[in-house]
Amino acid sequence: MSSDWAIRVRSLSKTYRLYDRPRDRGKQWIVPTLQKCLGRTPTQYYREILAVENVSFEVKKGETLGIIGRNGSGKSTLLQLIVGTLSQTSGNVDVNGRVAALLELGAGFHSEFTGRENIFLNGTLLGLSHKEIDEQLDDMLAFADIGAYIDQPVKTYSSGMVVRLAFAVMAHVKADILVIDEALAVGDAFFVQKCMRFLRTFMNRGTVLFVSHDSAAVLSLCSRAVWLERGRVACIGEAKTVCDRYLHDAHDVTQSREIVAACDGPSPSADVQCVDDVHGNADGPSSLQRRDGSRMFGNRQALIEKVLFSDAAGRRIHTMTKRERVSLRIWCKTSIWLRSPIVGFLVRDRLGQSLFGANTCLMRQGTANSVEPESRFVVELDFVMPVLQLGDYSLSVALAEGTQQQHVQHHWIHDALAFKSAPSELCFGLFGVELLHVDLCRHQKQDSRDERANDSVAL
Repeated sequence: MSSDWAIRVRSLSKTYRLYDRPRDRGKQWIVPTLQKCLGRTPTQYYREILAVENVSFEVKKGETLGIIGRNGSGKSTLLQLIVGTLSQTSGNVDVNGRVAALLELGAGFHSEFTGRENIFLNGTLLGLSHKEIDEQLDDMLAFADIGAYIDQPVKTYSSGMVVRLAFAVMAHVKADILVIDEALAVGDAFFVQKCMRFLRTFMNRGTVLFVSHDSAAVLSLCSRAVWLERGRVACIGEAKTVCDRYLHDAHDVTQSREIVAACDGPSPSADVQCVDDVHGNADGPSSLQRRDGSRMFGNRQALIEKVLFSDAAGRRIHTMTKRERVSLRIWCKTSIWLRSPIVGFLVRDRLGQSLFGANTCLMRQGTANSVEPESRFVVELDFVMPVLQLGDYSLSVALAEGTQQQHVQHHWIHDALAFKSAPSELCFGLFGVELLHVDLCRHQKQDSRDERANDSVAL
């Protein structure tokens, strides 16, 4: 009976030896051995660096897992350990199925070979026979779409062309598991969209391990995520929760961090509801003082106290039934002078993808109202809610100071409010568009002189 997991990582660690001088490497091979023979304590001529330390997680079959983290956090090393291009120092990696990997740029390619020759080389490394590559060669060339360059050496390719070629091979391996490491960051917009369409189709039948700095891409593709920090698991769980914590840490690096080994279990996203209801206030504005600190970040020198989301008639919004004018009121207090306060909001869908937002800095056109220390103020933002797809949405709020490009974040609250969108026949994507007028222009043949050639028929 087959197992339900595709990748299983248990207590995985990878240690590198760093030598201060080239000759120390030679000494390490000879001197400690001689010292042992003489009964002396061996001298160590290197320093050990843990690139990956005690990492454990499991990826189920059919699951898409995202891995996020800063440069140097161990993401690429972890993927190389999983696909077998590196050997671990300790721990175990089990892979259940055929793997196709797209790791660092140019991995598996020979720079002196042509693109066509590299297709056969890379395909062979991924487990395809020469016959299988021949049968799929035309499809690979069509997917890569690099034209006559296919018969030129890869060393003459741009980084985008290399990614096109590598992804084209990987897409035709018929693998059970895809492992992708930051590769799509150098592709052009049209090719990235093509790759995303392929990934979404593959996700219906296979398992994906996806590494990216772009949290929006992780939220769009992945159901769960792992955040790596200095080679260790800082957080693992629902993608939206993990990305929020990662962004929190990125904006709050000056404060002390608490590395969490795992945050599975009751998800903090259960708090994604109207916080008015959390505190039992059915009619008045919501109090945010007791919210979980992991859902907030900022230096707290100025704070958001209350939030109220209402329609044009002043009624609190729970469900959005149509495109309408709404009002967001935000109560704030400050312990310092706010020379140029910025108050804004961000609406996200249930996956955590950012849809739209606005702030006072965008609207004031170079003017700003300063706020004195130890005072309170209220900001009201009125806007027209777009037609949204059926589902649940959250609204995050923020209070900062400065300009749109350079500012200090005082208080950011993830998912301060939640609301739903009712079904709409106007919405076919993330947003709906209300067509104001539709015309069908009926034209006759070019050689006709009939004046009715420019007539329009209203639908």
